[in-house]
Amino acid sequence: MLYISRDRDVRSLLCRSLRCFLLTLVVLPALGTSAIAAGTSEIEGVRSFNGGAVAIQSLPGGTFQGTVVSPTKFAECEHPAGQVMWTEMRPQADGSFWGLHQWFHGTPPNCEEPPALKGPTAWRVLHPSANTRYLKVCFSAPEATQPKIGPDGTATEDTYGCSNSALISELPVVEGEGESKGKGKEGEAGTGTGSGTPGSGTGGGTITFGKTVVLPYTKACFAQSSLKIALHNPKYDPLKQVLVKINGKQVANITGIKRLQKGVTLTKLPTGTYRVSVVATTVLDQHLSGSKTYKSCTKGSGKIKLKRVKKKHHHHHG
Repeated sequence: MLYISRDRDVRSLLCRSLRCFLLTLVVLPALGTSAIAAGTSEIEGVRSFNGGAVAIQSLPGGTFQGTVVSPTKFAECEHPAGQVMWTEMRPQADGSFWGLHQWFHGTPPNCEEPPALKGPTAWRVLHPSANTRYLKVCFSAPEATQPKIGPDGTATEDTYGCSNSALISELPVVEGEGESKGKGKEGEAGTGTGSGTPGSGTGGGTITFGKTVVLPYTKACFAQSSLKIALHNPKYDPLKQVLVKINGKQVANITGIKRLQKGVTLTKLPTGTYRVSVVATTVLDQHLSGSKTYKSCTKGSGKIKLKRVKKKHHHHHG
């Protein structure tokens, strides 16, 4: 998003930089009372935003924040997955929310994200009919006035316009226990556990260790010189960090959504029996952990070797 000073005509520049754009309102059928669990706020959930998605979750102390879970753009600069785009979202007495939106300096490919460059923002969930609801978001440039959204959806004091955002999913939730695909040593299944509190949403997609972290399959013994751990991003909550240990010793600590898409390859594997443990963390700060035991097919050497090929013996007849 290109920063605009208060001294310029922000509404005129809005039409040029955004081409007078407002998000198309997507009207979804009402999800019914089952969609909003007891004690949750209807602002929580995964919401569409200009071709991407933002997950709004509650925080301790009664505030909320919006994390980008699928890349999106507001103007020219891309808000990447994992960015906390909306912060300090506080409920107001009239039912709306006030907080801050992260802005950018510059234009692609030179987009900068100064932490202090945030603009006042307002949110309100509107119910145009009994069967529809959507989130209206109104923006002001940094250091400008606080936008306001009335109960009827009327916006005032917004210097940078408003957008409408549809609810596309509840917040994904980590399943308490799961299994890794494949097996470790013969007869032993890899197991995993998960923990995390992405707000109080339920049913918006269950995240399990086994579907997210795939450890190699082996029947009796492992006979390769390296071990590849495949990673699959959960929908609306991609991985941001993966920590790997062998027999309790850390051997890999990988961060970054794009880097993790390549998976993790371990080399210099030990001989004998060893255990590979993985802890994965998502952008919504949910944690999944699991492990699997392997047994090397060689003994005595310091490295795993490939299976030996038996030599054929030729008999000479006199």
